[in-house]
Amino acid sequence: MLIHRYRKILRHRVVLAFLLFNSLAGILFVGGALLVSFMRSFGTTPAQLGIVLGAGWAASVLGAFLGGHLTDRISPRRAVLLVVALVAVSLLGKALSRHWIQAGVCYLLGMGAQAAHAPAGMALLKDAVGDEMGGSLGFLNAAFCAAAVPGAALTGWVVGKWGWSSLFMGKFVLYLAILPVLFLALPEIQAEGQVQEEKVHWGDALHYPALWWICTSVFLLTLGAYCHSYYPYYVQERFAADVRQLAWFDSLYNAVWMLSNWPAGMLADRIGAGRIAMVGYALMGFAWLLFPFGPSLFSLYVLYVLYCLGNSMGFYATVFAQDVVPAPFRGRAVGLFNALMYLGSAIGDGIGGWLWQGLGARFSFVLAAGANILGSLLLSIARSKRQQGEV
Repeated sequence: MLIHRYRKILRHRVVLAFLLFNSLAGILFVGGALLVSFMRSFGTTPAQLGIVLGAGWAASVLGAFLGGHLTDRISPRRAVLLVVALVAVSLLGKALSRHWIQAGVCYLLGMGAQAAHAPAGMALLKDAVGDEMGGSLGFLNAAFCAAAVPGAALTGWVVGKWGWSSLFMGKFVLYLAILPVLFLALPEIQAEGQVQEEKVHWGDALHYPALWWICTSVFLLTLGAYCHSYYPYYVQERFAADVRQLAWFDSLYNAVWMLSNWPAGMLADRIGAGRIAMVGYALMGFAWLLFPFGPSLFSLYVLYVLYCLGNSMGFYATVFAQDVVPAPFRGRAVGLFNALMYLGSAIGDGIGGWLWQGLGARFSFVLAAGANILGSLLLSIARSKRQQGEV
């Protein structure tokens, strides 16, 4: 019965449209390491790169707020089409860039547009699949990871053979090709509260206590768990790991997400997204707590798999944020959640280097463990608020 229900859902035109979109997005995947390589191709110094990356987090915060606003005001379908077009423009700009400032501006546009896509895309998916949101979202994430694993290698090959301009021109063509498909496949939906033609304000969305607790949890978690950006320093210093050994961490991340995110989503549909996210946050905390005590590089791989599993499960806190508010506020709920997640990451990553250098790796791992466990406890409070009807 469960398989039959999901088989029907996965044939929905919205799911199929996003499946094609995610697959094309992953084909020529540009991750963090490759992004740094692209910016360095312009002779960018570390200080200049830091400015670009820091501004990228700021653009993501603004994009998340704007995406939530557009979703609830002009409709999720129009918001998706607009932000995908903006991502395409940013890719074209990268292909034509001849200076690091040009490339940096295009990077900011792309980061903001991608952050704006999440609220609109999730609103469309929620309308299409209803209570099976978790399984459908997990399926789409798994499809992206399946494309991104070989996609990163393909990116490296394309850049080595034809250069960065050709790579981003190819990605621009792919995004341009998907726009007509999204235009035809995505339906125009209207949230229940919008039929009354009343203006929905950000302040109204903040009246729901459960949403406050969820957003606070992700902000504190990302603020304190900055070690995800710095743990390679610890691995290299303790075990003298080379680039190939470090690359296994990225491979494990994509592999665990590909294998776990869909099952986690289906389980979230059965027992609740909040419960799944709460366990995921706790698993990440447990992994970081043990990380500095790993006796071998292999043991760190095992702990990192545990972290990745928790990260995959914790993703469904986004779905939980959408579930605790009425339909007219779903876009803003996801936008607020993502904005605070990006803000916490920006501040945490910004000061994390100083804390790592001044107080040591072990302090940072313990702090990350505490932040994750605190985040899990706050999600538990949000679940209790929702069960009490305070939504």
